[in-house]
Amino acid sequence: MDNHLTIEPRFCGPINSGNGGYVCGLLSNYVDYTAEVTLRQPPPLNTEMDVVVEENELRLMLSNETIASVTSGTIDFEAPQAPDFHMAVEASKNYLGFKDHPYPYCFVCGPNRNSPDALCIFPGKSSNDSIIAAPWEPDKLLADTDGNVKNEFVWAALDCPGGIVVLEESKMILLGRMTAKIKFKIQVGEKCVVIGWLKRQEGRKLYSGTAIYTESKGLCAVANAIWIDTK
Repeated sequence: MDNHLTIEPRFCGPINSGNGGYVCGLLSNYVDYTAEVTLRQPPPLNTEMDVVVEENELRLMLSNETIASVTSGTIDFEAPQAPDFHMAVEASKNYLGFKDHPYPYCFVCGPNRNSPDALCIFPGKSSNDSIIAAPWEPDKLLADTDGNVKNEFVWAALDCPGGIVVLEESKMILLGRMTAKIKFKIQVGEKCVVIGWLKRQEGRKLYSGTAIYTESKGLCAVANAIWIDTK
């Protein structure tokens, strides 16, 4: 793989930096283990960075600064039960980001973006008050050569629902660390339900879980994330 990485502006989270889940997913492509990715600096856009592969760690570098690091992680492949696709459509109408969003141009959940240029995953409260849910039908632009959603886009989809549920507790956050596991490939055009739930809060750190279900395979991917309250 190419040892240089550049994040295109299309894949932003905050307007001037890369979407955390997308960047984490790109980096996970370099390793053959369950990746635990720590974002140490906001990943800059339109800037060539170096991917440095070491024995027990991978680092994304800009000059002498570490932007992100990857080590082997663990994650339990389990999640709360998701609502069906129709119920997720209804839940999405409750998306808080339609009223107020700190990063309105986010590639995943920004209300100022449109499909297929962005993922447009807008999770809202479902009938189960402990989770938020959104429908997602991945566009063909997200496909690999086999017609499956590329790894980095699955990670991106797993990112923001965890952030949205955290925004109910804090109005300004950044992704600090993410671990994800994809058990089943997701085909483009497949009806998916993405869910997020808050696990706990410890000071300025908030912990969330996310998952993606499909109609054909059930639970396909899960993630844990640590968010930093930047207020």
